[in-house]
Amino acid sequence: MINLIIKIFFFLTFVFANSINIYPLIYGIYDSKGATWNQSDDKIILGGWGLISTYEKNNLFIELDFYNNRFFGMNNRPNFFSKEQGLSWWKAVDSENNPNNQNFDFDVTNAKIIYRLNEINFVFGKFNKHWGPGKSSLSISNKSPSFIQFGFDWKLNEKINFEYFHGSLNSLITDSTNIEYYNQVGIKNPKLNRYIAAHRLDFKILPNLNLGFTEMVVYGVRDLELMYLLPVVPFWSIQHYLGDLDNIQMGIDLEFNFNDKLNLYGAFLIDEWSPASTFNKDERNWFAYQIGFKGNNILFQDNYTLEYNWVDHRVYRHRFSINDFYNHGYPLGFWAGPHSQELYLNYNINIKNYILEIDFSNAKRGELTSEMLINQYDDRLENYERFSNETESIKQTQIIIHKNIYKGLVINFGLNLIDWKNSNFDPYNPNANNLTDTKKESLIFGVSYNFNIKNQKSYINKNSIRLY
Repeated sequence: MINLIIKIFFFLTFVFANSINIYPLIYGIYDSKGATWNQSDDKIILGGWGLISTYEKNNLFIELDFYNNRFFGMNNRPNFFSKEQGLSWWKAVDSENNPNNQNFDFDVTNAKIIYRLNEINFVFGKFNKHWGPGKSSLSISNKSPSFIQFGFDWKLNEKINFEYFHGSLNSLITDSTNIEYYNQVGIKNPKLNRYIAAHRLDFKILPNLNLGFTEMVVYGVRDLELMYLLPVVPFWSIQHYLGDLDNIQMGIDLEFNFNDKLNLYGAFLIDEWSPASTFNKDERNWFAYQIGFKGNNILFQDNYTLEYNWVDHRVYRHRFSINDFYNHGYPLGFWAGPHSQELYLNYNINIKNYILEIDFSNAKRGELTSEMLINQYDDRLENYERFSNETESIKQTQIIIHKNIYKGLVINFGLNLIDWKNSNFDPYNPNANNLTDTKKESLIFGVSYNFNIKNQKSYINKNSIRLY
């Protein structure tokens, strides 16, 4: 599907050459102690190159980015317990001829096609979303690799906006019934299909108060469910109609603009809501919450964010693993997954065209065993006590200076302080780990062009050189 999108894009390039822009993308990062990519003290280099392209003609807008990347100093995908976006594909470099080679490649491709019709934007492509006012998102975030989806964004009036999408996810669960078709010249394991449907309603209740409602469903092992193609019908009722096979989540968030310098916000997510049992001792309502505030202009040109996230161990998981809120093994919502929490602080200030950024994160997560999953659906068993047994935690402080050198070329340098408890932790099998504690003080240096090194994400710098 993504290859078809790319072909359509380049066809339009030749037909309407005056409506397209192409921007180069390149970056390189050096970290003297490997950051949180792995637990060792070995230096790591990450680099990549690619293109970002945009096309616009009347009501049609297309954006495409693709880039190849290589890690030097690692032979496996990075640690899952980090804010960086997950990888959907990776491959060791020359592993057959040089099995000790500690380099591997991965690539990223995103494409977004928008057609504007009056107050509705119809959207199709492979890309990420972020729902909610926070720096992190409890519902739909950028943690998992981007996935194919279609939907629309509808501005009903000045106060109400409605959004809907339906997408395809990678379950990582082997499709044993069809595996014989992929074991002839070589062997590959096909995966069972998994889908997500979601809709969101935003209300501007007051000029300074925004309220958002979200509902999502994950289902799999069947064709695209036509019932979930009804964007305005509650999924909670539809999944009852379909036999209670699927996994429903609901969320509410609000943002209050206290004044021009301070915004307060919060979010609440509930998993598998049962109204009749909401206040029972053995209720089946599993939740996550977020509170935070952000502001600006405390000292000259600066801004800050302070945020706390808390997620129950039963959120994002389901009695049928095909319905877990995951894509390629990464959570769709909060980056740390279930049974986790984080205190996060970000501050940056512009001083004579140098941007100083201070980033602090204190995150923790606990185990997610199969026994815990059984217990959460058995009313006769006692609830699991939060953070019992083994846990993993990372305290990280980054101090980075960004400087725009020439037409979008940015230099980044700084310091990374890490206190990592119980690295090598596997939440699903916590007793089979060789757990270690690690403390690091890393030096960071990076060069980037149309790439955000800190967030590991492409973007278009307004000053960058482009081809028409």
